[in-house]
Amino acid sequence: MGKKLYLIRHCQTDWNLSHKIQGMQDIPLNETGRQQARLIAEAMKDHPINQVFTSKLARAKETASILANSQNVPLYLAEGLEEISYGEWEGMPMKEIQKQFPERFAQWWNDPVNEAPPGGETQMDVLRRTAGAIEAIKSHLIAERAESAAIVSHGASIVCLLAWLLQEKAPQGKYSIENASITTIDWDPDTGTCTLDSLNDITHLK
Repeated sequence: MGKKLYLIRHCQTDWNLSHKIQGMQDIPLNETGRQQARLIAEAMKDHPINQVFTSKLARAKETASILANSQNVPLYLAEGLEEISYGEWEGMPMKEIQKQFPERFAQWWNDPVNEAPPGGETQMDVLRRTAGAIEAIKSHLIAERAESAAIVSHGASIVCLLAWLLQEKAPQGKYSIENASITTIDWDPDTGTCTLDSLNDITHLK
């Protein structure tokens, strides 16, 4: 029998509003973000989940805890679900990075799969660690005989999770993952096949 994986991007922070690069910086949700998390929980009432897994970063943890509490299910910290590290660029708006480091920015922008910001990660680095995280989660679901799980993570990390689950060779720029969005994957443990059911759903925010 197939299982559901709900990939949820954390809700809004003040740094999202000011377009600052967050990366591994531990920024909490703002009040709008907390309201968005409550809207996710409301929307997910029609989709019972057995477990919630989250990145250790506060913005994901808070989003995840509101969801887990709403369905009275266990919440687990999953190593490897953190956002991509932007190294020395964290805390800066993208436009400022482009202005201060035009050559390095262009190099990274044109090939983020293989190029990293100074002191940061490539998308392939993130794909490798998120793949480890999601495979551990899938094993946990099988062991617990659970039918569904919510995985609360970050924009770049969810793009990498999609690449791994859908058996793409590298993260795809075609995926846009917004704050508080829900992406649904159907997973067949017998064949190992994953199919994309819905991408970047934010209808609950309207």
